[in-house]
Formats: sequence, C-alpha cells, structure tokens
Amino acid sequence: MSSGEGQPLLAQSDLRDTLDAMASSDRQSLRSVNSESSDVAIGLRKNLYSTRSSVIAQVGAIGIFLYIFYHIMVNDIIFFTGHPALNNFAIFALTQSIILVQPTSTAAEKQLGATVHGIFNVIAGIAFFSALSIIFINKAAHQGIHFQSAHARLGLLTYIFLFANVLVGITQYWTPYIYGSVNRAKSLYKYHRVVGYVSLAFSFLTAAVSTTTDYNRSTFGMNFGVLFGMILITSVGLAIRIRPQKFQFKFRRS
Repeated sequence: MSSGEGQPLLAQSDLRDTLDAMASSDRQSLRSVNSESSDVAIGLRKNLYSTRSSVIAQVGAIGIFLYIFYHIMVNDIIFFTGHPALNNFAIFALTQSIILVQPTSTAAEKQLGATVHGIFNVIAGIAFFSALSIIFINKAAHQGIHFQSAHARLGLLTYIFLFANVLVGITQYWTPYIYGSVNRAKSLYKYHRVVGYVSLAFSFLTAAVSTTTDYNRSTFGMNFGVLFGMILITSVGLAIRIRPQKFQFKFRRS
C-alpha cells in the first residue's frame, strides 16, 4: 500500500518540476524577445540622432522647422497661416521618416522601421493635404488664380509625388498581393525609395522658392539664403546616409 500511495506524490512532484521548467523557459524566451525588441528600438533611435550623419541632417531639419515656425509666429495668425504651418510640419515629419530608415539592416529593424516610417509618412501626407486644402479655400475666397507662381507649381508637383508615394508605400507593405505577389511588391521598393527622395527634394525646393512670393516679401520676410543653407545642410546629412546598393536597379541589354 505504501508504494501505491507514493506514486501520486511522485507524479505531482514531476508535474511541478515540468511546470517550473516550462515557466522558466517562457521567462527566458520573453526576456530574449524583450531584449531583441529593445535592441531594434535602440538601433532605430541611433539612426535618428546618434550618428555623425544623422546629427548633420537633424541640425538642418530642425533649423528649417524653427526658422519657418519663427516667421509664422511673429506675424498675425490668420486662416492662410495654416498653409505654411502644416507644410512646415509635414516637411519635418517626411525628413524624420527618411532618416529613420537610413539604413535598416536586420529583418526586425526593417519591420519596425517600415511601420514607424509609414506612420511618419501618413502624418506628413495628412498635413500636406490639409495645407493644400487651405490654399484652395483661401484662393477661392479671394478669387485668386491657382498655380500661377513657381512656388505653387512646384508645390503641386510635390503633393502629387508625395501622395502617390505614400499610397504605393502603404499598399506595398500592407497589401502586397495587389501587385501580384509579395516578391513583386518588394521589387518595387527601390522605386518607392527614389520617389521618396524626389518628394523630399521637391518639398525643400518648394519651401525655398516660397521666399520669392509676394506674401513672403510683404509679410513673412524669410531669407532665401538662410533657408537654402539649412536645406543644404540637411541634404548633405541625408546624402551621406544613402546606400546605393539598396536601389538594386537592373537594366536589360538590348
């Protein structure tokens, strides 16, 4: 009897040991996952402001944002003010989205980086669209002529490039099968990168050319040289970080 009574106790002891071992394994796995997630987040934060090139890019980007913001705030706040203010915010968000993924290396970095990059781009897209809406409403209220100045025409091209690229980027990442397959969607990433840089370049150029408008001359008072200088600093920081191999263009021989 004593031997038979002892068996359940041994079984319970074995079960406790098994459960303890499983719990310990789960805790180790969780620590491993948390550690990996933390390392990925640290790597992306390093991309933003902890390397020499990112510091150069951020000095210029923050300088652009603060310079335009200052000239907005020292003047009367009117309905039109939303146009430069939202464009300024959108350019800053767009710049951050690009710096963040310059470059990502591991699969985990690419996944998290793509998600945050997309969030920045959606925010920039909403801000750009709001700025466009404000200028349309303002022009209509004053019976103004649309797209008459170089600033307006460049702005329109910027909006077209950006909206199209944001749409393509979202669908490539979240709904790749509309392109036929995941691999087909991935093969288009290089074009998304190129158009992203072109969109940012156009947004910088549009901001710089805004200094030639009558409104800036009479009210805002921004200086082309100062703004262009900060744009140049940002562009140098971004250019240093470009990895040509990421584009992977292939040309067929005839």
